[in-house]
Amino acid sequence: MSGSFYSNSTFWAIVVLAIVLLLIAALMVWVLRHITSLMRERSGEPVEPSFYERKIKPVTAEWNPTIVTLIVIGVMVLSLGAYGFDYGVTEVGVQQGYEPDQPINFPHDKHAGQMGIDCQYCHSTAGKSKNASIPSANTCMNCHKGAQLREDNGGEPSPELMKLYAAVGFDPETSTYDPNAETYPVKWVRIHNLPDLSYFNHSQHVTVGKVECQVCHGPIEEMEKVYQYSSLQMGWCINCHRQRGIDVKNNKYYEDVHKEMKDKGKHYVTVAENGGLECSKCHY
Repeated sequence: MSGSFYSNSTFWAIVVLAIVLLLIAALMVWVLRHITSLMRERSGEPVEPSFYERKIKPVTAEWNPTIVTLIVIGVMVLSLGAYGFDYGVTEVGVQQGYEPDQPINFPHDKHAGQMGIDCQYCHSTAGKSKNASIPSANTCMNCHKGAQLREDNGGEPSPELMKLYAAVGFDPETSTYDPNAETYPVKWVRIHNLPDLSYFNHSQHVTVGKVECQVCHGPIEEMEKVYQYSSLQMGWCINCHRQRGIDVKNNKYYEDVHKEMKDKGKHYVTVAENGGLECSKCHY
């Protein structure tokens, strides 16, 4: 995953380091052979030509040094430029695979998967506003005021739930809130981040477009620990707009669009054909 230590940049750093070490080793071998050759000359011993002198030097002696220098520089510039381009496209600002630790371990596979809790029960504004809200601790307490998971922890409340109870000032033994307790918000770590220059409206996709959460967030109902499943790069969004159709028949918003497309003999309209590739749609 790109968010971990073993990323593309780490791989190329190791490759460059290996090349540097090989060059240093080759230089040391060359120095050793040169010193040995000088010592043999001084002692009058016959010096056997090296592989370089026998095979390589006769060939390179015919080369034009200016042209060779330009070729070497050109290859280096192209190689470094290709690496820089690839790094900029695939690494900079891309957090695919990002999997941070959270202040309270929340297993989505158990809540969304095994228990079948709808995503919008917790992220209640996803279908109503631009942002999908992070649930407040009170939303968690709707269930966990009673469900304390004691059966899995030797009769004691779950250690992770104790973190939640401490945040809201809840005493699990008496099932009451302590009015004198010092409460504080749970500082969840945001996983999915878009650059400030991009505009994304959750309600437009969830309510109007009827896009399932898994299209962008992956199999969230199978994740014990949530990570960024998709790249969320511009090309990834554009490909979706080019391929995804619009339900123009069962949505009043698209009645006029449907009529226009029907008059043209079209029965399938993609997001792209409805202006989904216009720059101002996402960059305003």
